[in-house]
Amino acid sequence: MNRGLRTMLAGAMLAFAVPAWAAGSAAHDQTYVNLFGGNTFFSGASGLAHHDGNAVLGLRLGQRLSAHLGVEAQVAAAFAHLQDAAPNADANQYSGALLGNVYAFASPDTPYVSLGLGASSNRFNQDLGRGTSLMGVLGLGYQYSLGDHFGLRLDVQDQLLFNTPKSSAANLNNVQVTGGISYFWGGSKKSAFPVIGPSHP
Repeated sequence: MNRGLRTMLAGAMLAFAVPAWAAGSAAHDQTYVNLFGGNTFFSGASGLAHHDGNAVLGLRLGQRLSAHLGVEAQVAAAFAHLQDAAPNADANQYSGALLGNVYAFASPDTPYVSLGLGASSNRFNQDLGRGTSLMGVLGLGYQYSLGDHFGLRLDVQDQLLFNTPKSSAANLNNVQVTGGISYFWGGSKKSAFPVIGPSHP
């Protein structure tokens, strides 16, 4: 694993050290869209040698169902070629997944764990052309609120592609490190602690 990826993973782990008392309000029933970008890193089994990563762009649409649970759909395009493409051939990776999120805190500012299942479309060589593989996703993330409608987000996802046609490995490991901005609407917030007003005689 290269130095840059180790640094980003360390940053993600540091975000999990945010104490629970930093949470000011509980958030739920919010719908959001998240635009993200970053880098994707394939395992050595990909055959990419030292050129094992490239940019990724994507979009998520989700809802925070309760203070601690959420669901979202994710689509992404990674511009890392798993082989030397033929002239004018599209060798990028395209993926989609349905994810469940478990939030550590009820606050809008919270770390979370993601678990999901999806599919990844790749061109592994010129003879086989483009094929689709089942994809499992396990991720860690942190969400930071910029107000009622905007927020920042960091995600580290381990994506496992099952039954790929690579001769070196039936399953191919892929790590995506991304950051992005979210827009929230709807939902409700409530104080994490009861507010007691002044007593009247």
